[in-house]
Amino acid sequence: MDIKILLGKRIREYRTKAGLTQSQLAEKISIDDKHLSNIERGKNMPNPAILCALAELFSIEIKDLFEFGHLQAPEDLKTEIIKMLDKFKAEELSMIYKYIRSFII
Repeated sequence: MDIKILLGKRIREYRTKAGLTQSQLAEKISIDDKHLSNIERGKNMPNPAILCALAELFSIEIKDLFEFGHLQAPEDLKTEIIKMLDKFKAEELSMIYKYIRSFII
């Protein structure tokens, strides 16, 4: 999934959690409602100033806006994990397996 779409969903998550409408949030961070709508729909990428304003308003770090693993479909995550694991040697994979297994048991 496109990063703009995931970021837009994440911003919408924080906005609804804060109980704000798009108009209210747009006003608080000094942007046009239509621009915020486009950001939330993944049509526009927010500039750094907007990201800073959002983070400050929601009392989070900017990196929190980019934590959207929970928004990705399980198949997308599976594919992404497989791509990452392909880079490791057998010995490293064994260690990763043991580490993950320790959380499951």
